[in-house]
Amino acid sequence: MNTTEAKLTVLLVEDNLGDARLLRHLLIEGAESFEIEHVEMLAAALDRLARGGVSVVLLDLSLPDSMGLETFSAVQRAAPEAPIIVLSGRDDESLAMKTVHAGAQDYLVKGQFDSRLLVRAMRYALERKRAEEALAHERDLFHTLLDNLPDRIYFKDQDSRFMRISRAVARQFKLEHPRQAIGKTDFDFFAFEHAQTALEDEQQVMLTGEPMLGKIEREILPNGAVTWALTSKMPLRDKAGKIIGNFGISRDITALKQIEDQLAAERNLLRNLIDNLPDYIYVKDADCRLVIDNIAHRRFLGANTPEEVVGKTVEDFFPPELASQYTRDDQNIIETGHPLLNREEPVVDRVGNQRWHSSTKVPLRDNDGGIMGLVGIGRDITEQRLAAEELQKANSELAASKAELEKVLADLQKSHQDLKAAQFQLIQAEKMQSVGRLAAGVAHEVKNPLAILTMGIDYMTKNLVSRDGNLAQVLNDMNDALKRADSIILGLLDFSVPGALNLAPEDLSTVLDGSVSLVRHEMSNCQIALKRCLASELPAVQVDKNKLKQAFVNILTNAIHAMPEGGSLIVRTYARGWQQGEVGHDAGSRLADRFRAGETVVVAEIEDTGPGIPTDKLGKVFDPFFTTKPTGRGTGLGLTVTKKIIELHGGMIEIANRAGESGAIVTIMLKA
Repeated sequence: MNTTEAKLTVLLVEDNLGDARLLRHLLIEGAESFEIEHVEMLAAALDRLARGGVSVVLLDLSLPDSMGLETFSAVQRAAPEAPIIVLSGRDDESLAMKTVHAGAQDYLVKGQFDSRLLVRAMRYALERKRAEEALAHERDLFHTLLDNLPDRIYFKDQDSRFMRISRAVARQFKLEHPRQAIGKTDFDFFAFEHAQTALEDEQQVMLTGEPMLGKIEREILPNGAVTWALTSKMPLRDKAGKIIGNFGISRDITALKQIEDQLAAERNLLRNLIDNLPDYIYVKDADCRLVIDNIAHRRFLGANTPEEVVGKTVEDFFPPELASQYTRDDQNIIETGHPLLNREEPVVDRVGNQRWHSSTKVPLRDNDGGIMGLVGIGRDITEQRLAAEELQKANSELAASKAELEKVLADLQKSHQDLKAAQFQLIQAEKMQSVGRLAAGVAHEVKNPLAILTMGIDYMTKNLVSRDGNLAQVLNDMNDALKRADSIILGLLDFSVPGALNLAPEDLSTVLDGSVSLVRHEMSNCQIALKRCLASELPAVQVDKNKLKQAFVNILTNAIHAMPEGGSLIVRTYARGWQQGEVGHDAGSRLADRFRAGETVVVAEIEDTGPGIPTDKLGKVFDPFFTTKPTGRGTGLGLTVTKKIIELHGGMIEIANRAGESGAIVTIMLKA
């Protein structure tokens, strides 16, 4: 024996000291490469095995603290990787079989072996243990593959009955465990059509011994569902090489098949589209050789089949001068990657006729972005060119009359707009005049009864004595209501008969500033901040100062009422020139003068930061009795009277919401 060989640790578990000495002697005599450790009790053996490093165990089953197979089981659990040889004083065949079946490497009867036999048994035990571990490792790898590979693997006997399947197959068959398929066939899991085809393939493989590789199978399940698989089947042989069945592996390619079918359908659609388009479509490689074209292009070239075109260049179909130009264009596109778009160029067809084509050529790139050729689309535009020339000629003939017609049309449109504006002015003015007449009549009819009621209430307040404490309050409320009605009547009178104007040249900034002073107390009550932007040295305007102040106070009061929780009030004046194209007069006013282009107008603007005026109500703000204030807060005549005053001064008034901000802006324009 080689003395340089590493020593193997042998754990001898024997309570009989005589037997232990004999066994130690036999081991020393038979091999020098064993390091022998001796223990007498099972507990000591388990403690030693827990520390590891034991190569083989010689075990007596009858120990003081354990007997029989329990002794073996305890040692095996403690060191499952170490081979165990059972040493027994009993020549018991039944016990020997039980221990071997339980995992013992050998069963030796004491006194029936010598050193050579003992050492050989130990060597064989070590080799068998290594072989078993290798086999177990390979078996684990095999099971791992079967349990985890997404591909479906199966093994069948000569009658095509399943002997083993992977978990992927079990999932396909809706089985809880792969062993549920053992003994069954494809006829138990597939429709007859597929099962019969699979059986014939397997019989052919087993008959010829030749594998069937990469077959695409259409699998039909019993519920009618169709899947696709890429399948390979091979003959299964025993150790002697005899065919005892078959095995196979298949991969579900249903998704790939669906994609392939979709691509095929799209390719067919594209091919049909290309072949039926009237445009000339073609593809060239990097050497400017035609590789694909459509029917229209072949017809233009005078060819009948793709074979007459593929692999050829423009030199094969066009005169040298045209061919050279086409080749230069193609090479430039392939070299630079710059497309040629919608270029109109002359060509000569197969019978020598001069034609015009619109050509588009773009580079054809591979998946990495490299240019591998070009794609071209051509269209015969000869008819369009001829039509364009005819159209150009016709346009030149119509050019002279077009300008004249446009001038006449512009004059007609202007006349039409002027007529519409005049009609609207007449209608609006007549409406306001009618309202004024009605207001005057109502005011005169109601004012005298109101005066009598006022005197009556005043008399009762001074002379009537009553124990009812509420009487004085009732009379006071009636008096307030009569004052409000009287205010409305006065407004109606102002609207209907505003009276003669006492015109004098005034500074609009001074008049507006004076009006602001009249409402200063009300502004302070609402915590409103005032911002003045009043221009100095404005051109004088001919106005009735008191009437204009009345108009300004009405507008300022409305702005204050729109900001009960506070805000900002901006008053602004400035002068500017009237621009060509601006509205020349206030629609609906027969008293307002036209502002003419180039004239100077003086403008007053009053802005607030309140909520503004709803868009649908902007057009009604000047109507009599229209108000957006709560009941009892306004009469609805303030802006009506204001508009009347501005009209009497020949001016214009506009109300709008501030652009991009909350609040309203009132603009008054008067001629300087």
